[in-house]
Formats: sequence, structure tokens, C-alpha cells
Amino acid sequence: MVNVILADDHVLFTDGLELVLNRSGKFKVIGKVNNPHNLLDFVQLNPCHLLLLDIQMPGLDGIELMRRIPSRFPGIRTVILSMHEEDDFISEVMALGADGFIPKSTESHLMVQWLECVMSGEKIFPRPVRKAAPSQVFTEREIEILRLIGKGKSNTEIAETLFITVHTVKTHRRNMLRRLHASNTSQLLKIGFENNLL
Repeated sequence: MVNVILADDHVLFTDGLELVLNRSGKFKVIGKVNNPHNLLDFVQLNPCHLLLLDIQMPGLDGIELMRRIPSRFPGIRTVILSMHEEDDFISEVMALGADGFIPKSTESHLMVQWLECVMSGEKIFPRPVRKAAPSQVFTEREIEILRLIGKGKSNTEIAETLFITVHTVKTHRRNMLRRLHASNTSQLLKIGFENNLL
């Protein structure tokens, strides 16, 4: 079980995320902190495996906290959860040693998947927005299918939504996995996330 501390001043958000994580059976929220000035002392007194940090809390800049966390708590993985998805934010927290950056708008089941990836040693960051069209990586139909996979839809549900056959859905999925050298759906979704498609 992965012990988690949530650091965010949006109570409704943290309450909802706590419910999602605890229900996953893989994560357990052991504490919530809404005052950034208390965060480091709280983590010191309540050892955890994963810290989920809002980058902008009143009173103390989350960027400043990120400067202190990796050196003081080197064994803790830190993921930034933020409403801000600008490239500058992402680049800065990457440079400061964060293990991931996940938008707060991420659907709950994907949130759990990304956090599992982080705990397995992966870094989860959306790539900087490119001028190149997503169709250079995925076809338009593949993007539609990928987004429905990201919403937790089955092959049958995707086929019904897009008015295509289940065989066609499976073929598109197989093609995406092969072309992107992804071994499973989780890796495929990770690539979609990194390319700002989910």
C-alpha cells in the first residue's frame, strides 16, 4: 500500500481525490495539508511514499516548496497537481526534481494509473505543446479511439460510439501499440497523455 499526503488548499478537490485513491486499493491517504507553511513538518512527522502537491497555495509558493522537498525527503516521490498547464510551470517543476505533473482535470481512473506509473519509477509529464499536428503521431480516428479508451470505454462501447465494428477498434488499437512500441494499454495512454491528447 502506498501512503500518500495531499497538499492542497482546495478542500473539495482533496476530499474527492482522497476518496478515489483510498477506493483504488493501492493508495492510502494518511494526511491532508492545506497550509503550505506546515507541510514540511507534517511530512517529517508522517512518513509517506508519495506527496501530491498543488503548485499554487496561498502564503507560500509551491515552487519554493519543490526546491526544498527532494533534498529533505529524497525517498518520497512528488507529483504536482495543478490547474495550470503552461509549459513554463511544467519545465520548472521538472528541473526541481518532481516525479510528475498531472492536471487536476484528469479523470479519476487515469489519475490512479499515472500515480501507479510514478511509483514504479516512471516520470509522468506532458510534453511541451508542439506546433506539429497530433495527426503526425496518431490518425484522427486513432485519436478518437484513444480518448474513449482514456474514458474507460470497452471495445464494444467504442465501436457503438463511433459506428464502427469491434474488429476495427481492435485493429486500430493493435496498430497504435505496434507503431508506438507500447506493450500494453497503460503505456499507450501514457503516450497519449504526454502528447496532450487526453
